[in-house]
Amino acid sequence: MNDYCRAGVMVILVAAAGIQSHAHEGHHDDRFASSQPSDPSSSPQAVTEARHAFDLLTSLVAKWPTAVKDDLIRQAYLEHQFIHGDPDAVKIERLRQLRQQTMNQLASLLPSATIVLSDHGSTLADPKQQLQLSRGLESPLLCRVINRSNQPRAIRIAGIRPQLVPANADLPVSTRVESGSETWFLSSLRVPPESEAPERMTLQLESQPDVVSNVSIPVRVTAPATLQIELSEQGTPVAGRVTVQCSDGVCRLAGEYAENSTLTEKPIVYPPIGTSQRMPFVYSDGPFTVSIPAGKTIVTAERGFEHRRRTVEATLKPGQSKRLALSCERLVDMAADGWISGDTHVHWVTNAWNVDEPLQLLSMVQRAEDLRVANNLTLLQRYANQAFIKPSQAAMGPVKEFSDSSFHIQMGEEYRNEDLYGHLCFLNIDWLVQPIGTGSIIAGPDALDYPINRTAIDACRGQGGISIEAHGTGGNKDVPVNVIHNLSNSLDQMEPELYYRLLDCGFRIPLTNGSDHPARPLGIARAYVKIDGQFSYDRWIEGIRRGRTFTTSGPLLFLTVNEADIGDQIHAGPTQRLRIRAKVVSRDRVGTFQVLSNGEVLAEKVVDATTAVIDLEIPAQESRWIVARCSNRSEGRADFGFGNFNAITGPGVAHTSPVYVQVDRTPRFNPDAAQYWIRRMREHSGEILVRGRFANDTQRKEAVGYIQQGIRMFRQLPSQLESARSNNEDWRAAKKRITNVLRRFGAPDVVTPILDTLAKVRSPLQLHQAVEPLVLLSASLNPESRVKISATRNQIELRQGRPQRFLVSVENTAGSTAPLQIQTIDIASDPPAEATWCDVEIVDSPFTSAFLTGAPQEYKVVELLVREGGLKEVRLIANVGQGTQDLGFRATADLLIDSNPGTIATEKSNE
Repeated sequence: MNDYCRAGVMVILVAAAGIQSHAHEGHHDDRFASSQPSDPSSSPQAVTEARHAFDLLTSLVAKWPTAVKDDLIRQAYLEHQFIHGDPDAVKIERLRQLRQQTMNQLASLLPSATIVLSDHGSTLADPKQQLQLSRGLESPLLCRVINRSNQPRAIRIAGIRPQLVPANADLPVSTRVESGSETWFLSSLRVPPESEAPERMTLQLESQPDVVSNVSIPVRVTAPATLQIELSEQGTPVAGRVTVQCSDGVCRLAGEYAENSTLTEKPIVYPPIGTSQRMPFVYSDGPFTVSIPAGKTIVTAERGFEHRRRTVEATLKPGQSKRLALSCERLVDMAADGWISGDTHVHWVTNAWNVDEPLQLLSMVQRAEDLRVANNLTLLQRYANQAFIKPSQAAMGPVKEFSDSSFHIQMGEEYRNEDLYGHLCFLNIDWLVQPIGTGSIIAGPDALDYPINRTAIDACRGQGGISIEAHGTGGNKDVPVNVIHNLSNSLDQMEPELYYRLLDCGFRIPLTNGSDHPARPLGIARAYVKIDGQFSYDRWIEGIRRGRTFTTSGPLLFLTVNEADIGDQIHAGPTQRLRIRAKVVSRDRVGTFQVLSNGEVLAEKVVDATTAVIDLEIPAQESRWIVARCSNRSEGRADFGFGNFNAITGPGVAHTSPVYVQVDRTPRFNPDAAQYWIRRMREHSGEILVRGRFANDTQRKEAVGYIQQGIRMFRQLPSQLESARSNNEDWRAAKKRITNVLRRFGAPDVVTPILDTLAKVRSPLQLHQAVEPLVLLSASLNPESRVKISATRNQIELRQGRPQRFLVSVENTAGSTAPLQIQTIDIASDPPAEATWCDVEIVDSPFTSAFLTGAPQEYKVVELLVREGGLKEVRLIANVGQGTQDLGFRATADLLIDSNPGTIATEKSNE
């Protein structure tokens, strides 16, 4: 025990920055008004004030979690903007006013003391004020100093007695305070358990060089109280989050995981202020004990978005112990309705990113968050002096030790290029896609921006994996070109207004989301995916492929249109009525709840309750996409450059993927949206040309050529949307359109030679000959619309779990414009039943329609997905929309499929 401990109070000054406030400043309504050169904001003193405020606020957030953490971060961001001369920084009068409000809020929450500095010395503003301290517990002290002298003063806290500041502790820098103004300091106080309890403490305030005044502050030291906390659900012990908000305003952490900084500390990502925060909650996986100051304590337990929070208030006397058994009951059971939650983007590593955390810990946190699927993604990072590939706890694929019928951990990959292309989440892969990362920021100062991301996506898809754009369109500049090439399976962290521009181009692509742990807590933003049947990871991936998702940071959203679910497409006439129902269930206030279509709000409610329904009916009128969204954020992160409906930026936000409505067989298309993406891709192409690092011109041409090809495809969208649905498409137009269709096939090893041949086509016959290798099925309709279908070859190669596309050659002498449909029957079952292990779908996209055009000869695209291994036989039943009961309008072809997991499958015709 040292002399300081014997003296009684251990004092630690934590980045004790000063905040200066000016009283009686006029209110300014424009929070984001730009500073003018003549404004007081340009003065060095104003910048110094803001820097002191920023340091204090960020120090407090990093050490002392409180209920007002988000308000403190928001104010710190305003100070940060001002310090760095941001054009959107608030003016100094408004900044000081907001700062004063924030500090008054803190003073009402935390232990605080107000000192008045006059020409005659320093005094405690309220002599009867008494600081309450608990023996052995560290507490913050917020010290307010008001300068009522007749001159400016440079003020700092020189020490606190009977405990002097330890030699290794940082003293606060001197802060200039104008006459009539005030400043704030933050420090920490702790009475060691074995020391004598002082009745007073003296704060030494240095108000000018070598002049120190002492302010005596009454202190009351008491024994701490103790809470024993345990969680359960329906009587069974469970893991969960626990927040213990103490009487001194601080949220205290305890238990087995309280000292694990991976769980308790996180960077502040939004707003981008470059500091960290201490989490207000701790994870619990069994009973634990926490020491707290006497007084009222608020304890909250939670388990993800599907459980009600359980909050209990307990008022304890000094030295008292109490047991709290908290039961976390379900608000809704999403899995029972087929909705499975998942985090698409996890790196289970420490906050330094280069050290693995145990998967056993991930499994505990996953269950505490009631997060059914966790995708643990390996990435590469190489600097000049170090390199790592983490996380590396297991090989790609399922982690069987920590996966069961309810929860699943899957190893995957984040493939990254920071310089130009963007980050990609590769899920459902069997081995890492090399080289894992490219470009100097990711792969080292000597690395190239090659191979391009498209090459990696093709390799991922070749394994049966899916590729998710990891960060919206921020750093992911390849998004529009990947989407038009059908290389993006979903979009994470996507800003809604940009998402709508992709939907306006006729693309069907869903939203997903992930935390990017350790950047954020696990599951803080997640995707819910609708599956059929019992839960499996394969079905969860399939749900993403089918667009059956919504993304959320809390609320649970549901949407149907004429009973069609999220991800479905329905066909309607212009006058057909659309019955839309949106429903939200939340643990918190819903806030703004909307249904949108084609970028316009169809219906809106402001909901103070935790659940709401919107029912409306509209005429279809035009092709459209329809989504539901909600947000309880009054500002959201709009002040940080984001809208209110992006779930990654904060709690209380949810957004569905669309239900799609086609009128007159044509997808939604807005030419302005296409032009927007063309402009973005032109800028991207120029950036690659100027900034890209390549070994030779061939590599550079490939990178730029991919973007230029995307630009051409966007330009061709209007004409090819029309020609794909026309019965008099010229063969030259068909050649251009089929070229784009094949560019969206995947399987470049198969398609590239055919594209080379197509480029040389000079006649309709040559066109048919060029695509013949991709034709799997031939269908013909006689004048009575009777269908005949046959396989064009005895054997094809498939890979289990990987969707693969082929062409269907159609001879249509009937001139039918009905949709071509193919069903699958497992003829080995008794009686024959639907082949749930094999999906066959006629693809509908901007470049090809599922409807026949009425032309005598045309091609459709069919996609096959084989889920199970082994030797199986499937019967394909084709019809053209007249109904499956009339055998006169349909035909069959039997196929024998030999499929093995992860290997090439063989499909033989047995017609």
